[in-house]
Amino acid sequence: MSSREWIPSRGERVPLWGVVLVLAAIVGFAVYSFIGTFVLGVFIYYGVRPVFRRLDRVLPETAAAALTLLLTALPFFLVAGYFALMGFHELLPRLRSYQELLQPYVNVDALLQQPVDRLVAYLQNPQQYSVSSILEQAQYYFGVFSSILMNLVLATLFAFYLLKDGKRLRGWFAGFAGDDSATYAYATAVDRDLETMYFSTVLMVFVIAVAAEVVYHGYNMLAPHALGIPFPTVLAVATGLAALIPLVVGKVVYLPLVGYLGYSAATTPEVSLLFPVGLLVVCFLFLDFIPMTFVLPEIAGRGMHVGIVMFGYIVGSMVFGWYGLFLGPLVLVLSVQAVRILLKPLVFGEEVTGEVNTAEDMGADPP
Repeated sequence: MSSREWIPSRGERVPLWGVVLVLAAIVGFAVYSFIGTFVLGVFIYYGVRPVFRRLDRVLPETAAAALTLLLTALPFFLVAGYFALMGFHELLPRLRSYQELLQPYVNVDALLQQPVDRLVAYLQNPQQYSVSSILEQAQYYFGVFSSILMNLVLATLFAFYLLKDGKRLRGWFAGFAGDDSATYAYATAVDRDLETMYFSTVLMVFVIAVAAEVVYHGYNMLAPHALGIPFPTVLAVATGLAALIPLVVGKVVYLPLVGYLGYSAATTPEVSLLFPVGLLVVCFLFLDFIPMTFVLPEIAGRGMHVGIVMFGYIVGSMVFGWYGLFLGPLVLVLSVQAVRILLKPLVFGEEVTGEVNTAEDMGADPP
């Protein structure tokens, strides 16, 4: 082969482009098929990246990435799984009453058609089932849980390699697009905004969990023993995890809790209903309204309009389902930065320089 650079002829370019397009279609189909898994992986990556950067200063990249996920993502999944299993038995008989609340995130109709009804019947009267039917049910639920576990593992592995090879990927992209190009400027601005928004969501879960811990234990100190909150720490963590669901937030935890305490107060002599009512007011203000209306948009937006931030979280979940919680902010940031950097020069036929030319105070700036 000569030292002269090999340049494919026009005839050779057609099949080469065909190979590239076919491969791109296959990759696109794979991403589309597992869109929830990939978006969750992106959320994990940006949600833990500030922690990784601190560990990366003192540890090798691989060790820093693994330790970051062990300290952040793994405990989160374990706690979430614990609450899912703990509440599964009690939620099943009441799933129809929660149907309207859960329908945007879970296909409740599909669950109610067969699996849930069969499981409830078995839990209520296990003697009527044969060994073969029990094994059949066990196989079905093993498939469901193994599918969930596989998606969580794939999302975590995706986040791990993004953390481990993030610097190399950014370096490759800068060399491919040019670190002074509009494409690189746009991608960098999107990258900065996504880290801010996703990490803020993780931070909000922690803040609400801590606030719920204070509220629930403080209530137990003031309320009579007959109206005490059982497992206040467990319920506080559950309230924090519920903050991931827009609009629902902690309501899925503190409303049933207040209902239980209200029923206990109504059926217990010489106990006032003021304690459950007071708890409801405090929970709504400090675990729901104030954090989601003022705190989250401020720490997640940091220069981005508060209403747009909430629009991304809420509408994303309503349009795309459960993974819309993570996909909504991604689409929002991509759209806002496209307006700030790309739209005006493209519309007016000007040179796309990568500089912010509109909405200067909204979102992160490119380097």
